Amino acid sequence: MNPQLIQDSSVEERSGVTLLKSWLNKNMKVEMSDGRVLVGIFLCTDRAGNVIIGSCNEYTSDPDAAGGQVEDPRILGLAMVPGHHIAKIWVDDTTIRTNSPCNVDSDEGLEGL
Repeated sequence: MNPQLIQDSSVEERSGVTLLKSWLNKNMKVEMSDGRVLVGIFLCTDRAGNVIIGSCNEYTSDPDAAGGQVEDPRILGLAMVPGHHIAKIWVDDTTIRTNSPCNVDSDEGLEGL
């Protein structure tokens, strides 16, 4: 194999791949074709456009809609959304989730020991 060819292909990355990598572990809201809304953490996707969402909650309508009645979510956990059922996607641009276990000090709760 040509080492120059390998080096050139690793340097160039398509803009879509870069965008998807920037979405990893971000909060995401997905509206499905039947009107349901899934809210969770974007974990991965594939070439078919399927999306894996972690810590996923399902709503029958948009929980952020103005004037809408807030409903209790159905907790799904890990969910795979087929790409052909995705109508819209929103990605939260903040870097750290406020409820993330990684956002807690490691010695929190140990002061009484």
